[in-house]
Amino acid sequence: MVESYNGLVQKLTFYVDQNKHLESSAQSSKDQHDKMARQVNVLREQGSPMNQKKSAELEAQVARLKEEQAEHYKSQATNTQRLLDMNDVLHVKEANLAQGKEDIRRLTESNTFLARKNQEMVELVNEKNVTIQVIQDELTTLQLEMSKLDERQRDLERENAQLLQRWLKKMNEEADRMNAGNAFLEKSMGPESPTQSNWRGASSIFSIIPQISSKKFTAHDAEVNTVALSNGGSMAATGSNDKKIRIWDIKTGSLKSTLTGCLQSVMCVSFNATDELLLGASNDNAARLWHLGTGRPRHTLTGHIGKVFSARFNPDSSKVVSGSHDRTIKVWDLQKGYCIRTMFTFASVNDVCLLDFDGSTIASGHLDNNLRFWDARSGNCVKEVTGIHMGQITSVCPSTDGSQILTNSRDNTLRILDVRTYETVSVLHADGYKTGTNWSKACFSPDGQYVVSGKKTVKEQSSPIVGVSWVNSTVVSAEKDKTVVIWGTTARRPTIYEK
Repeated sequence: MVESYNGLVQKLTFYVDQNKHLESSAQSSKDQHDKMARQVNVLREQGSPMNQKKSAELEAQVARLKEEQAEHYKSQATNTQRLLDMNDVLHVKEANLAQGKEDIRRLTESNTFLARKNQEMVELVNEKNVTIQVIQDELTTLQLEMSKLDERQRDLERENAQLLQRWLKKMNEEADRMNAGNAFLEKSMGPESPTQSNWRGASSIFSIIPQISSKKFTAHDAEVNTVALSNGGSMAATGSNDKKIRIWDIKTGSLKSTLTGCLQSVMCVSFNATDELLLGASNDNAARLWHLGTGRPRHTLTGHIGKVFSARFNPDSSKVVSGSHDRTIKVWDLQKGYCIRTMFTFASVNDVCLLDFDGSTIASGHLDNNLRFWDARSGNCVKEVTGIHMGQITSVCPSTDGSQILTNSRDNTLRILDVRTYETVSVLHADGYKTGTNWSKACFSPDGQYVVSGKKTVKEQSSPIVGVSWVNSTVVSAEKDKTVVIWGTTARRPTIYEK
């Protein structure tokens, strides 16, 4: 583009010089013409033949000069037009040259920016290469450590297998000794032995309805949600919004111990059959197990993704059943420490209970007003009982012999159903009776002849009873306002129904 521009400039200079030369020639011819015209006029005035001849020659020369002048004018016009055309071309070339310079400037800036970015990327790649090298070194180190750990694990597995064989051998020897001792005891004691039919502690003594309040105390610093008596009737456990479980002596009403570890409100407490362990369900999506002798937690059962409203031991304390608002029931193996069965219930679970000695049948009360029965071995729903309540079921409780189940509901009624036929045996209600919370618990008396439940009263100073528990001749009730009563007759006493 620059060479073309230079060529055009040279041509333009040439044409300008030629035009000036032509103009000079034309001016010289004009001057000569004027001079000859004057001479012709002089010769005409003189009128001699010689002068006339010379005048004719001069006229011919003048005519020739005029023709040359005309040719010069034509050439000048052509050159002028070509000069204009070359000026136009020159302007176009100058504009293209300016655009080219602008493009070169822009491309230069872009090239500079890209070069800088390229340098940054090169530096970043170098940093990444260094990081990769460090990671590769760490990976190599970890692989070496892993190989050592694998070797150590194999050694431990071999040692474990040897110890297991020794332990099994020892256990077999102890089992043989125990079997021999049991055979001797059975032979000496006769054919009578405990059966699974009385695993709930069934009593042949008629239950006595409590009539007086022997103890009343403030149990927690926050609202109380649940209460349960031990199977021996000597202790009571309460759970509260203060995230604590407290154990109380029934005879003195004094605090025996406080169990901690829950991260949110405690919604349900339950003793195992020997009163050595306590189970607590919490709104932190977990159930926890404490040893009452040491006061230390033994298991934290995590796996629910919603509030856990209920948890119960099976009779031999080898498993735990929990129900949650995540619409599942889980069965936990306490020896293994993890969940072995999950049952999807399609509705939030407010309470669960076991109906047989081996814990294979589970009953659950739900937010959708329905009662469901489950086979824990297969995880299938055996029966769904619908239409028995108009409000959500807040608690389920089996009778002592396991033949009946008691339900409590927010429709302010209680129902007793036959477990074998799933039919309603009786409907319990009372004037002024109202179920106070979504987790209010009701229960049978020890002989199965009565039902006890707490009600929500209408007095301003009163608060609803959230739970009751009846063992032997003792009833304990817990009020939402932090009060626990070991029992008799008060303004907020539980409602007792005779079946």
